[in-house]
Formats: sequence, structure tokens, C-alpha cells
Amino acid sequence: MDWKNKVTSLTDMVIPGITDTSNHKIIENEVMSNLPLQMSLYFNVIFFPIWLIVIALLLYDKYACYNSFTKFVIITIIVTIVIVETLRLYLGYEGNLQDKIPELAGFWMLSVLLQLPLQCFLLFNPHFRLNILDIVVQSTMCTLLTTQVISGYRGLTYTSKQQAIYYRIIKLRNSNQGVPGHQPAGEIKQD
Repeated sequence: MDWKNKVTSLTDMVIPGITDTSNHKIIENEVMSNLPLQMSLYFNVIFFPIWLIVIALLLYDKYACYNSFTKFVIITIIVTIVIVETLRLYLGYEGNLQDKIPELAGFWMLSVLLQLPLQCFLLFNPHFRLNILDIVVQSTMCTLLTTQVISGYRGLTYTSKQQAIYYRIIKLRNSNQGVPGHQPAGEIKQD
């Protein structure tokens, strides 16, 4: 018995279940979440209430200065952003952590088609008369959103490639089970 086996047996006696289990056949699909996307989503979940408070203070402070059309537009945009942001963050977490392609695609499409244009409109529209705090907070939100769009696209393409490989393997396994004389891996033919 060499030193590796001695250490392994001693470790297994002291801490049962810690031995290397890499020899076992992996049946489940391993979840491969995108770390930059997950970090960005995490910071966005933390930053979203701060953004909401600053935007509410902006409205409280400058609402009387706006004309009626600008009031209507800004209220509509902010309500839409709040609803879509909540749904978007949920879909991002769900899709990224559980490798669900439809949720991740929904997150990415909501980010590109709704959130990014609305957030940029709030940031770059001169009629809103933003002060420096509003500009900093809105720029941070746009930066987080841009990071999520880029890393979300990368995560979506990677996840879809991994899912395609996984389903090809499953299809091959299922098609090989019906072949006469073929033994699936890991099974021993008993006579």
C-alpha cells in the first residue's frame, strides 16, 4: 500500500465521504452559469432600490418644472422601467443560475429592446434637467445594463451550445440502446 492510499483511507476514516468520487458516472447535466453576468445581476439587484429612490427624489424635486407632456412621458417611462426591471432581473437570475435558455433569452431581449433604450432616454434627454447625482446614478444603471447585455449574450450563446451538446449526447445514447448487440457503457453483460 503506497502513501496515497494510506492517506486516503485515513482521511476517509476521520472525515467520511470526502474521498474522490470522480470515478463515478455523472448522469446529471452540470450547470454552468456565467459569472460576470451573475455578478452584474447581483450588483443591479442591490443598486436598483438606490436608483429608484434617487429617481423618486428627482421627480419630487423637479416635477413642477416639467410641462404636462414631459410629466406624462417621464412617469410612463419610470413605471415601465420598474415593472420591466423586476421581471428582467428575475429572468436573468433564473436563466443564468439554472441554465434555462428561454429565461435567459427573455432577459436578454428585455434588456436590449426595452431597458437599454429607456435608460438611455432618461440619461440623455435634456428636457429632464438632471443634476449631478441623477447623472451619476443613471450612468451607473446604464453601465450595469450594458455589462449585462454583453455578458448575457455570451452566456446565452455558451449555454445554448452546451445544451445542444447535451441533447446530442442524450439522442446518441437513446439511439444506441435499440441497436442489437450494443452494450451501454458501464453495464456488464452477464451470461
